[in-house]
Amino acid sequence: MSSAMNLSLRARLLGSAGLWSALALIAVGIFIYWLFKAHAERTFDARLEANLLGLMASVEFNEQGQLVKTRDVGGPQFDRIYSGWYWQIAHEGEVLIASRSLLDASLAVPPVSAGAFSLAGPDKEPLRARARQFSAPGSGPGLTITVAGPQQDIDHALSQIILPLGASLAALGIGLGLAVWWQVRWGLTPLTRLRRDLLAVRQGRRDRLALATVEELKPLVEEINALVQHNREVIARSRQHVGNLAHGLKTPLAMLVNTLTKAQVNDPVISEALTRLQRLVDHHLRRARAVGAGYHLGERTSVADTLEGLVVVMRHVYPQVAIDVRCDPELAFRGESQDLDELLGNLLDNACKWAQRQVTVEAHLETPNTLHLVISDDGPGMSEQQRVKAVERGERFDESTPGDGLGLAIVQDLAQLYGGQLTLAEGSAGGLSVQLVLPAAERPP
Repeated sequence: MSSAMNLSLRARLLGSAGLWSALALIAVGIFIYWLFKAHAERTFDARLEANLLGLMASVEFNEQGQLVKTRDVGGPQFDRIYSGWYWQIAHEGEVLIASRSLLDASLAVPPVSAGAFSLAGPDKEPLRARARQFSAPGSGPGLTITVAGPQQDIDHALSQIILPLGASLAALGIGLGLAVWWQVRWGLTPLTRLRRDLLAVRQGRRDRLALATVEELKPLVEEINALVQHNREVIARSRQHVGNLAHGLKTPLAMLVNTLTKAQVNDPVISEALTRLQRLVDHHLRRARAVGAGYHLGERTSVADTLEGLVVVMRHVYPQVAIDVRCDPELAFRGESQDLDELLGNLLDNACKWAQRQVTVEAHLETPNTLHLVISDDGPGMSEQQRVKAVERGERFDESTPGDGLGLAIVQDLAQLYGGQLTLAEGSAGGLSVQLVLPAAERPP
């Protein structure tokens, strides 16, 4: 399972879980920060309220109900000039009395409302304040009492918790990330095992998948095993029908040949036609068999072993030709051995037939899944036009050599059935170089 569409399942699960975990941690962090801020503001407001009530209780009036003085309240912070802690008592916007910390300044108090509010201090510093209206005993004037403290005290208290909170959430995030990574890795282990089993089936090292140990994967494994078994049954039936067809066609042909022989009919045209007909029947029967084999799972054929057997035969048939084979012993063709015999046998036979002294065979992996074979000879070679026509069925350029011109056409058809390709080129020794591309079987781990 590279762009987002090519990401593996594990990467997608980790990414999704990581995203939601990160969002959850951010939400938790914001919530905890909000709780601490609310607590700090409530604590600060309680302190302001206590100072405000203490100030109200300390106010003294004369007999006419006029404000006289107040006792010292709230501590020394109200005595230090511009300390950030201030109080004042005003009547209709006119300050009657204030803390020494205000010196000759005053607080611009908005219309009094319930709860705390913000305002600017004498040095334009942000303040948090509370205010109340009250009256002197009797029929005295209405007064407004205000107590304010520095907003930075709240900010400082919050800054003290941000670092520990961030470190805690980071540690929690790392822990959650490791837990998610382990959970995903452990959870996908059965799929990794299933992939290895499928690879073993495709490479021919086993014929079916092992039973799944995870309940959710059991139906999938059963369906895959059923599909593999169905594939084998279809191929077996196809081969049986092909065999029946071969018997049905070859028997009448043999009878026809025997009849003509007994009748002593020596017409070369009829003989050539019958020979060509027999070869065409063989060719198309092999092609029908290869259609089924090309899609059969688990087939694996050693290239080196096939070449070794063919070379032994060719050296007996063409003793004057030296055959040099360069092939990795571990190379394998993903297909049936008889098809590889057919492919390489035709190419080697053609090369030895036209070679003067030397035939070279090279086999290597072009890609991990592509097998590349090159068979070269030092014969007369072909022109570019001849190479194009050579793969046409029945096309021959020299009637002095035996054969019917079907060899390269058979190779091309079989190669195409396996998704491969046949290419003819000029060889380095001046002869013909035949390049064959076929599917390679993966090497066992």
